Amino acid sequence: MKYIPLIMAGIWRKPARAILTMLSVMIAFTLFGLTIGMNATFDKVEQNAHNDRLYTNPRFSNNGMPVAIAGQIEKLPGVTRVAYESFIAGYHQDPKNRVFVALLNPDVRKLMPDWPLTPAQWDKIAQNRDGVVISKIQALQWKLKPGDTFTIVAPLFAKADGSTSWTFQVLDVADDIAYMSAGYMMGNFDYLDKARPAASQGRANQFFVQASDPTRTADIAQLIDTNFANSANPTQSITEKAAFDVSNSGLDIAAVDRDIALAGMFMVLFLTANGIARSVRERFAEFAMLKTLGYSDMTVMALVFWEAALPCVTGAILGVGLASGISAILPHLFPPGGGVPLPTMTGIVFVWAGLSAALVALASSALPALRLRQMDIATALSGR
Repeated sequence: MKYIPLIMAGIWRKPARAILTMLSVMIAFTLFGLTIGMNATFDKVEQNAHNDRLYTNPRFSNNGMPVAIAGQIEKLPGVTRVAYESFIAGYHQDPKNRVFVALLNPDVRKLMPDWPLTPAQWDKIAQNRDGVVISKIQALQWKLKPGDTFTIVAPLFAKADGSTSWTFQVLDVADDIAYMSAGYMMGNFDYLDKARPAASQGRANQFFVQASDPTRTADIAQLIDTNFANSANPTQSITEKAAFDVSNSGLDIAAVDRDIALAGMFMVLFLTANGIARSVRERFAEFAMLKTLGYSDMTVMALVFWEAALPCVTGAILGVGLASGISAILPHLFPPGGGVPLPTMTGIVFVWAGLSAALVALASSALPALRLRQMDIATALSGR
């Protein structure tokens, strides 16, 4: 405690420099917090993915696959349950207002018990062919509540009578699903299927498959694709773990986030190292006087470290705190349903910020402290 006045005097020797350095560190750690928080979001989604689930899609066609394939897949060894879905993609009122509705067959509720829909909400979907349960994001975006009707124009999804308007009744509002960042609308597969032309009926866009052994899910995905490779409906299957792994998307977003965070840390290191080096250089004679008065080399080096550490740690606390505030208001800054993933400010983000601040302080003070240890006291006191 007795060294605090010395440390604070060194930091505030140049108030403008101290404030600008602190602000720069804060901004860098705000960026650091947001990028690491985004990685935490991706990690959370990937960790929550089920090991025993996989998705099967048409390999080449955009017209879906016959729902009869579900029964064939279910007979394969290692498969316990199969469900399927189709979708309607269109717009509401204006072509710029894009809307996507997932139409699910009843078995989806058994395969997706982790979805936030309650049994009562699943029952409503099953009992109302033109009904949809929507997420809070979608309810906010379209200002919808239970009992409202919602019409979608879908030019690529014509009904048997030639019309392309699909009217849904909002049955209920459910909690959002983390990886569906734009929200969701879920309805009854039969509504779409029975309204389409006869030639288009009985086809689904995606199959959900549950494996009996979570360790063999990838093997079962390969088995499904091999089984249908030479059929009229070749498939492409992927495990849920692989589907939710952002590094498999062609662009490793998590790696990009880490690179951005690392660039921010280099900026902090440069600013802090430059500031502490100049401060030590300007006060060389003062440090020589401290050593003359009996301060040990380790004490002087510790003073330099804490002069670097306090602005770094304070800037880190303020920056990560600001990042937490920004992540909390992001949903209000972006349009609802925009699909923007939000950073998750978990404890590990604060831990990484603290460790990074300490490492930056140590690295930036190392050379000035070493120079002070090797200084010639008489030369320093003479001002040469």
